[in-house]
Amino acid sequence: MERSKKVADVMSVNPVRVKETEFATKARALFRSYRYRSMPVVDEENKVVGVITRGDIIEVTSTKSNVLVSGLMSTPRVILTPEEDLRSAARKMIDASVESAVVVRSSIDNTLVGMISLHDILPYFKEAGKNKLAKEIMTKEVVSCTPDDGIPKVLDKMEKMKFTGLPVVKDGKLVGIITRKDIIDAGFARISREGKKGKVKNPPKVKRLMKTPVISVSPNTTVAEVIRIILEHNIGRVPVVENKRLVGIITRKDIIKSFLL
Repeated sequence: MERSKKVADVMSVNPVRVKETEFATKARALFRSYRYRSMPVVDEENKVVGVITRGDIIEVTSTKSNVLVSGLMSTPRVILTPEEDLRSAARKMIDASVESAVVVRSSIDNTLVGMISLHDILPYFKEAGKNKLAKEIMTKEVVSCTPDDGIPKVLDKMEKMKFTGLPVVKDGKLVGIITRKDIIDAGFARISREGKKGKVKNPPKVKRLMKTPVISVSPNTTVAEVIRIILEHNIGRVPVVENKRLVGIITRKDIIKSFLL
């Protein structure tokens, strides 16, 4: 990646945002309309006061419909400025384990001017990715679930592991993939919460929501090709499969981190 690239070169301007005084149900509706994993929270003067994530929205149930965004938001772990070096920005995001970061006007003016994600940064590593293979950077110890696992169990695993999606495996073979977005979009987040409290005796199973067939790569696929697949399909992770068996997984974070080491 060119060292001269700045955050301003790739950030999204005029990002979707939500005000701290609005109901969390509005944020939930926005997450359902867009593929964002997080959104900036601003005050009446468009100053950044926090961020809200798709995971936070899972807390919004029918009994919490009057909760304000301010009651769910958290402090941004990374705040960037337009003039910051892109490599430096990527390192800060990786170190903080965040997929996206807010961009403010300057270090002394926290007016929202944009958002930047690992997805935005990824294209700048594509050329270098021609010299690396998937097996060199993939995570080999893969956390997965099965088609017959209940949604409450899987969502709980995602939250504890800080994952936004899990591959679905049966007898060692990859049969699907399920994401937090799938669960929220299907309206199963509330069912999941009640299921963990014992209020739902037969919660829906993973096989009802999982996506199939799964977009996957082989251990010898170049990282450049993995990047192309992630960008083209707008996905956060790609399972690595050999002889139909799941042997690893590659996320955007894995790719970028491998070039920053």
